[in-house]
Amino acid sequence: MSLLLCLSGQIGSGKSSVTTAIAAALGWRRAGFGDYLRSEIARLGGDPNDRKALQDLGQKLVEDDSAAFCRCVLASGGFHPGDDFVIDGIRHVAIFDILAAVGKPSQARLLFLGAPEATRNARVQSRDDVEDFARASRHRVETELQDELPRRADAVIDANQPLDRVVGESLELVRRWQ
Repeated sequence: MSLLLCLSGQIGSGKSSVTTAIAAALGWRRAGFGDYLRSEIARLGGDPNDRKALQDLGQKLVEDDSAAFCRCVLASGGFHPGDDFVIDGIRHVAIFDILAAVGKPSQARLLFLGAPEATRNARVQSRDDVEDFARASRHRVETELQDELPRRADAVIDANQPLDRVVGESLELVRRWQ
């Protein structure tokens, strides 16, 4: 069975680091909603490091045509239905549902990375937008990350531990799900 592994978590939970490590360990391709949005903002002449612009564009694309947005993000990583694939940045239950539908026959599984605010805040200290962490965490695109997505997830991993342990637990789940 092929797997479309979808990772979700709040800002600074480690989604991109974890998906990059999982994809490398398994030899799978990956894509990220954030990566796609950064490339779109750069293409439009904006600042791809402006988190508010990323969140606003992401929310607009979700509202305008969620399915097209999902297909574009998947295509940016070279996904074809039936592939094993890793994608990060799921911020809406409806987006996960769309990914599950457009990704068939790959089976979509949602993995949520949970980390306390202090840990997430410490992780973003080296980022250009560190001063924007509090505002960004309250943006409406982040609201489903509080309760709905963790409840919907097939598994929740404690991301308040070293990266290698988070990746190891994630890989163990992938092997069980396959």
